[in-house]
Amino acid sequence: MEIIISSKQAGKLLKEEFKGEFLSTVEKLYYNTKEVLEKTSSQIGENLKFLITWGASIGGLIGPINDYINDNFPELNEMEISLILTGVIANYYFDNQKIIGKLYDKIKEKGLSEVFNGVMLKSEELKRTFVSFIESLNITVHKMSNILSYAFIIPLIPLIYNGVSKGYITNSEINEIVERLVSFGLITLSGLSIRQLVTKLIKRFSSK
Repeated sequence: MEIIISSKQAGKLLKEEFKGEFLSTVEKLYYNTKEVLEKTSSQIGENLKFLITWGASIGGLIGPINDYINDNFPELNEMEISLILTGVIANYYFDNQKIIGKLYDKIKEKGLSEVFNGVMLKSEELKRTFVSFIESLNITVHKMSNILSYAFIIPLIPLIYNGVSKGYITNSEINEIVERLVSFGLITLSGLSIRQLVTKLIKRFSSK
């Protein structure tokens, strides 16, 4: 039996698919970060749970860095990669010198200093590109850690662009996504800041 759906029904399905993918991506960023921090905690003997408040934002930043490591240093195992990624996180998201010292000592002990330095250069390149992009949206943020709280959006940019180009993102979808993100507690930004960011991205892509 052939089932025929109207264009309105198809549009509704696409909107639901968009919202589901958006939210599941943010959730994945959060849990990827949690896994990285847990693996590093076991290696340096320090509890890094306090960083999980940055969960999805950290995940957005280290996702591309993780891809870079896997592409260029395939010989590294998961524990070594987690250690290097946490070194990147430490550089941007916290200033506890005792923990940073233990982290860098462990990286040196495992003979990963040269790899780590190369990864940091790549992360600086990504950070500069991202900061420039955020500033181009006329979002004013003063502290670097606050700017990087927007990093959860990095893997979502293609999804938003696709949604805009196909015309199935509306204010209703934005409001629902923001409400659910805030209720999940996966992002440090306020609902107002998230809504402003997504709205500005939609406006940017709509003018293409």
